[in-house]
Amino acid sequence: MNETAEKTIKDTVKITGIHTFRKYDMTSPEAKGLEQRIESHIATFKDCKDFVSQANYHITYRKLFDELQKFKTGEIVIKNIVVTVGRSILAQRLANTTTYTGTINYGALGSSSTAVANADTQLGTEVFRKVVASASYTNNVAFIDFFFAKADTNGTYQEFGTFIDATGTANSGQMFTHALTGGWTKSSSESMTVSCQYSFN
Repeated sequence: MNETAEKTIKDTVKITGIHTFRKYDMTSPEAKGLEQRIESHIATFKDCKDFVSQANYHITYRKLFDELQKFKTGEIVIKNIVVTVGRSILAQRLANTTTYTGTINYGALGSSSTAVANADTQLGTEVFRKVVASASYTNNVAFIDFFFAKADTNGTYQEFGTFIDATGTANSGQMFTHALTGGWTKSSSESMTVSCQYSFN
């Protein structure tokens, strides 16, 4: 391979990530009912063991998500970095090293505004984490969604990260992405979604 071709591949083959934060007013009876329906549906995600049940789950989640948009009060879109440990896990899976599944199962909010770095393995100061609400893909793009109910947590969040093979315990799992929000505030009367889009270009 010549030097020009090698440089072209290095410049174009990469993982890019975008996180879209949205918050919603959950004070109306209609909104409260919808939030309950969403949480009840998310609780069934763990029982989706085959392709058909997973596909049906995502269709229903997307309908509920679309219905939620009429209560939206704010939105921001931020880019993130896929940290070294996250990229390493993907490389391990390709090489048939199965220590980790490679599956993102938790997203976490934090309060540290320290600049993110490739060497990061956890948030600067983790505040709250939540299990995945929906996970799907189209061709070379993965879509990972999180839903934070109004009662889950509230405050100002400076950072967000996704984790592979994590548990509900803070700082558990292998970090995949880390991003700064610039200061994103959620009140106790609002629910919140974080939609993550990872493109393998």
